[in-house]
Amino acid sequence: AAMKGFTQKIVEMMKAEGLFETQGGPIILSQ
Repeated sequence: AAMKGFTQKIVEMMKAEGLFETQGGPIILSQ
C-alpha cells in the first residue's frame, strides 16, 4: 500500500511538471 501511494505521488508530481507524457508513465510504473 505504501509503495502504491508513493508511486501515485510521483505520477502526480510528474503530471504537474508536464513530464508524464514526455518520459512515458507506463515505463516508470512497470519498474
